[in-house]
Amino acid sequence: MEYKISTKDWIYLVPLVQSSLNHSAVSSLGNKAPTELFTGLPCPSPLAEFYDASKKKMVRLPATSAAIFKYLDVLRASLQAIHQPTRDQHLKLRLLNKKRERGENTVNFDVGDYVLRSRVDEKQGNKLLVTW
Repeated sequence: MEYKISTKDWIYLVPLVQSSLNHSAVSSLGNKAPTELFTGLPCPSPLAEFYDASKKKMVRLPATSAAIFKYLDVLRASLQAIHQPTRDQHLKLRLLNKKRERGENTVNFDVGDYVLRSRVDEKQGNKLLVTW
C-alpha cells in the first residue's frame, strides 16, 4: 500500500473511516452530515488541516470564503484547460458523424496523392467485373 501500513493494522483505521463517513454531507439527509444533524453544530471540514508531503508540514485551509473562492476559480480554470482537448475532439467526432448521416463523404487525400480507383461493371450472366 502507498502508506506502507500493514494489513493487520486495519483496526486502527476504522475510527478514521467512521469519522470521515459521519462528517461527510449526504444527499439523503438534505446535503447535511450525520454529525451536524445529530449535534446541531456546524460540521467541521475533514480537510481543514492536512499534511502536505512536498512541504513536509501540516497545512491549514483558509477560513475566509474570499480565499476559498479564489482557489476554486483557479481550480475551475485548470480543470477547463485539462478537459478542453477532449471536448474539442468530441465535438469534431460529433460533427463528422452528422456529416456521415447526411451522406456527405469526407476525403482523406490531397492533390498529388496516389489514389486507387475501382469501378464495378456488370458482365453477362450476373457476374461482376471489377476494373482497377
